[in-house]
Amino acid sequence: MTQRGSRRSRPRSSARRLVAGSVAAVAIAGGAVLGLAGPASAHNYLVSSDPAVGGTLTELPDTFAITTNDRLLDIGDSGSGFAFRVVGPDGEYYEDGCVDVEGPTMSTAAALGASGKYTVEWQVVSADGHTVSDEYPFTWKAPSGFSPATGSAEPPSCATAGDDDSGSEATTGTASGSNESPAADAIWIGAGGVVLIGAVVAVLLLLRRRPAPQSDDTDD
Repeated sequence: MTQRGSRRSRPRSSARRLVAGSVAAVAIAGGAVLGLAGPASAHNYLVSSDPAVGGTLTELPDTFAITTNDRLLDIGDSGSGFAFRVVGPDGEYYEDGCVDVEGPTMSTAAALGASGKYTVEWQVVSADGHTVSDEYPFTWKAPSGFSPATGSAEPPSCATAGDDDSGSEATTGTASGSNESPAADAIWIGAGGVVLIGAVVAVLLLLRRRPAPQSDDTDD
């Protein structure tokens, strides 16, 4: 009787080990998918800017720029969803409405009026497809002999009519490299994880439905 009980327990023990291993595989696969897709779906955030946040500018650069922690999502190199506004102490806007998007950086042609407190208002499309916007102040101290630009009462729009190919490309924004984004990578990772988890679940269901091997209970 003891030997027959031992023979019956072996298949059940093997099944338990298979089930435990399958459950562990599901947990590992799920953790891997979440771990890989999580960073790709995080919003971009500002890491540097020119003018600097809260800084004082004494020389006018060729361009103003903000740089984020990840590549920006500029679909079709259109610059849609991006904005770089510079508001002067007089409430006027000192920008042309055009932006250039390259990798993690958005830039615009620099223009300022008289000395004073200015505000940068910016908006970008994050790598996960969501828009991110913020603003920050800086101080402008114009150098001697500086000719202030003329501001606009309303935020200007980027004029592309009549531009040649190179000009149109500059005003609508250009994205470097491939148009693929981390968001697309996250989709493929998630799909692969779902397939893997589905396969493991199918194995579990088969194990549950599979009849246990019959032991030889015939007495001598």
